Amino acid sequence: MKIKISFVTNSSSTAFIITNISKTKKTLVDFVKENPQLIKEFCNRYAADGKEFNQINLIKSAEKNNITFKPNANLYCVFGDEQDTLIGRVFDYILRDGGKSKSFRWRFEEYLR
Repeated sequence: MKIKISFVTNSSSTAFIITNISKTKKTLVDFVKENPQLIKEFCNRYAADGKEFNQINLIKSAEKNNITFKPNANLYCVFGDEQDTLIGRVFDYILRDGGKSKSFRWRFEEYLR
């Protein structure tokens, strides 16, 4: 039997495979700008406050936490609410269903607890 002696939270992270299906280098900012439906879906699904949870703030969060996607390549990405970033809180939940846009395809990979 294992016993955890430290403080336990409900924090979690979720890993995704995000694929840049274009022939040019892309960034997380590009991903957010190309997929404004994600923040709208998050707000609808989780009754989130549009003052904090909006496209402008999500882009700002992506700029601070930007990553690069090489052309025609998969990237293992982890997002979680414990990152204390808007991008982490939103993408931890909203990317789980998977999806596709003009330049990207994403799918759930695993829960990290």
